[in-house]
Amino acid sequence: MPLPGPIFRHPDLDFASLHLYEEGTIDDPSDTVAPALGAARIVGEALGEIRDGRPFLDSEHGPIHSFKDKKITLPEPFDDEYFRHLQWAHLAAGGAGGGMRWPNRTPHVLTPGMRRAQRSLADFLPLIDWVSFRRAHLGNKMRVSGPDAAAVACGDDSQAVVWLVRRDTIGRNGMLRAGAAPVPATLELPGLARGTYRVIAWDT
Repeated sequence: MPLPGPIFRHPDLDFASLHLYEEGTIDDPSDTVAPALGAARIVGEALGEIRDGRPFLDSEHGPIHSFKDKKITLPEPFDDEYFRHLQWAHLAAGGAGGGMRWPNRTPHVLTPGMRRAQRSLADFLPLIDWVSFRRAHLGNKMRVSGPDAAAVACGDDSQAVVWLVRRDTIGRNGMLRAGAAPVPATLELPGLARGTYRVIAWDT
């Protein structure tokens, strides 16, 4: 039986879900950016399988290979950034919320930094009119001119969510270098109707 049908279009469910354990990125991260971009790609592919507008969410992700097989617990600052990047990529790609992290830590709980990241996401959410937002994953339709930055986005004709992350400031520890000077960038966001828009920058 082909799997996309029951996974993404089951008639008895009003949502779709996957566990996001992409090999080599999400399951065993060496930096905090590649896992997030992998998650965004998977969310986009999942949304492409949905025909009726039902929400999609990641119902489990985390550094499972690092923790269970390699017996490595990610350093907390790295893990906090990995978590933060992945949750924003999940949301901006069109997923419902920030995804669900399986801690893969001892003790088996989210860190205080992860909770702060969730608080920031929760504070952001009221800025979007979710009742009317008919978001589509924008994938490679987004254009960013400027530094080596990646853009993850979803939108309709009146609203959009865009997450930008630089790839040129990844340090030797796999994290973004703190204190990197901001650089200008120009976004080309397809699908918005002509008009005047309010743009809100959010420090994730």
